[in-house]
Amino acid sequence: MSDEKKNVEKDITPKKRHVAQVKKLEAEIETLKIEIDEWHNKYMRVLADMDNAKKQNAKDQQYYMKYRAVPFIEKLLPALDIFNHVLREEPEDEVLNNYLTGFRFVHRQILEALTSEGLEEIVVKVGDNFDANTMYALAAEYREDVAPNTVLTVRNNTFKFLDRLIRPAQVTVSTNIKEEPKDDDNGPGVNPADLN
Repeated sequence: MSDEKKNVEKDITPKKRHVAQVKKLEAEIETLKIEIDEWHNKYMRVLADMDNAKKQNAKDQQYYMKYRAVPFIEKLLPALDIFNHVLREEPEDEVLNNYLTGFRFVHRQILEALTSEGLEEIVVKVGDNFDANTMYALAAEYREDVAPNTVLTVRNNTFKFLDRLIRPAQVTVSTNIKEEPKDDDNGPGVNPADLN
């Protein structure tokens, strides 16, 4: 070693060396504290994310269990519609009427089974007021003798499952707006046959 280094080392007293080591260690401690805080925050975020994922999974399972029958019921609705259309008729033929009695019995049993699972059929009748929450207007017809937004025809009924609308009733509704006939693109007074 050179003489200068020896003199410098001799000038550094043990107390100064100790103070330098303490400052170095305190700086390391501060760095480690910052790192610990970062890892703690990351851990807490991951823990919160896992907790939220568990809660969402539990909600999804409850929702699935609650509405598990909806796809099955949606597949049955066309058959129920056919039953409803057939059972509306009152035939005069006694043999056909006996068949309809059997169909009514089967229809009632199917509806009772579905009702016990949570299905609700809301019967819509001609003359009812139109309800946009449970009905879908297929068409609107101008009628002077009927109040606006009155059901004129019913294609099928509304079905709800528990608190969820599965299918709105499809209806034709009255309106007080009279549509004017539209002119053809050919212009007024032009007969399309004359254009040939």
